[in-house]
Amino acid sequence: MLTTNRTTTGRAPGSLAGPGGPAARSRRRVPQSVWGFLLVLPSLALVTGVVLYPLAYLLWLSVHSKLPFGSRLNFTGLENFQEILSAPEFWRSVWLSVVYAVGSVGLQTVLGIAVALLLHQRFVGRGAIRMISMIPYVLPTIVVTLVWRWLLDVNYGPAEYAARLVGLTDRAVGWMTPGKIMLTLILVSTWTFFPFVMISILARLQTINPSLWEAGMVDGAGAWRRFWHITLPQLRSVLLTLILLRIMFMFTKFDVVFLFAGTGALGENVETLPVLTYIRTFGEGDLGGGAVMALFMFALLGTVSLIYLRSLWREERT
Repeated sequence: MLTTNRTTTGRAPGSLAGPGGPAARSRRRVPQSVWGFLLVLPSLALVTGVVLYPLAYLLWLSVHSKLPFGSRLNFTGLENFQEILSAPEFWRSVWLSVVYAVGSVGLQTVLGIAVALLLHQRFVGRGAIRMISMIPYVLPTIVVTLVWRWLLDVNYGPAEYAARLVGLTDRAVGWMTPGKIMLTLILVSTWTFFPFVMISILARLQTINPSLWEAGMVDGAGAWRRFWHITLPQLRSVLLTLILLRIMFMFTKFDVVFLFAGTGALGENVETLPVLTYIRTFGEGDLGGGAVMALFMFALLGTVSLIYLRSLWREERT
């Protein structure tokens, strides 16, 4: 005679409806959405503390008048914006920043591509030269600026002496005179930062299939045509990203400009927007005005980035 073994509660052993069974335990589990929020919470806190809070504080400062070491605070509304945006020196600093960023990034790109193509070839000592070519980028900024100011000094600089020695000129070039200081600053910045472009382009060159160049040579394409029709299209995505990043970096570059020519010691105060923001905030103690300039930089670079990325996205879709 068959009988069913039941517990005193009237449920079969291992029943899913038991108080400690899998069904009860599943009802006590934390939902996946909550787990997802908990896992994202550290990153969200980091972004809030590093990005959102400083931006909110910057907005708050821009509508107040506050001294760096004082507790007194006055609400000014849009007066800081009106004062800054109507100042001629502000728009001059914007123009100098654009000239500096566009000029230095253009030269960095051209020089970086040229050196990367050269170092992509096989020759004796290639590894050592690759390592040496990174030296300008890893040198401390203060060392770069002091050495270049000594090299280009009009009285005892080796560059001036070498120019006269080889007969390029019979008088002082004046690399750091007011009329040439911006050009010199662009050249020094190009020398300092082109290795970043070079190493990025070199990394992309090493991933291109060599059969593409070999097919071009078989078809009779010369070096220039192979570069224009094969190499450059392969580098396009890397170049677009590099140009965007370098423009953002150079537009907001402070240390090289300030140490080399931003103090007015060379006869002309090259006050790009980051330098002017620093002078207005810490030199003049106007935190509200400095906040307005910083917000303008943020908005300008954000707008340029969005336009750039949107156009890139449209080209990729087509």
